[in-house]
Amino acid sequence: MDEIREKVLKRQDPIVNEKLKNAKVSILGCGGLGSNIAMTLARSGIGELFLYDYDIVEYSNLNRQNYTLDELGGSKAYLTKKKIESTLPYVKCHSKDIYLTTESMDTIVDKTDIFIEAFDNKESKTMLFDYFVGRKDKLLITGSGVSGLGELSDIKIKQIENVTMIGDFNSNPNDGLYLAYVSLIANLEALVAIKIIKGDYNGK
Repeated sequence: MDEIREKVLKRQDPIVNEKLKNAKVSILGCGGLGSNIAMTLARSGIGELFLYDYDIVEYSNLNRQNYTLDELGGSKAYLTKKKIESTLPYVKCHSKDIYLTTESMDTIVDKTDIFIEAFDNKESKTMLFDYFVGRKDKLLITGSGVSGLGELSDIKIKQIENVTMIGDFNSNPNDGLYLAYVSLIANLEALVAIKIIKGDYNGK
């Protein structure tokens, strides 16, 4: 596996590759944001991923989520794990079908120090923010405002203690969801995680 990994990642900095290999990240939600974040981190060489979601694949997911027609009705967390393992078998990948609440977060919070929020509802996003903000031992990366086809200049990064928030913060859900915009936010969330692991993230 190490030989395959070395060949796949030969266009990346070996020092960064080693840091990524030793890193673990939890992704909370495997929809439009999470399914794309997971694959981006896997392709970048992350060592271990923990994937959480309770949802199944539907037709309306296929315009922006990393699934196919023959995966309709399947577990998003499991299918994302399966896709990563078949593409990049050296990435350790775990999946769990779970509805995340304050109580269920207590059962998984010790798995990693970096958590990426990838929910699509305001209540769950608020719950996670309240759960993590101010903690000295955990980092949360979250997306906010991923609807429509907004202006690139509207995308901002906000830092509130140990929480990094990325998005336009004002888009209307009625404007629809498009892969081009959703994946932009997803990749920025993944980029922040990589920079944190590399050790040079400055909140910008």
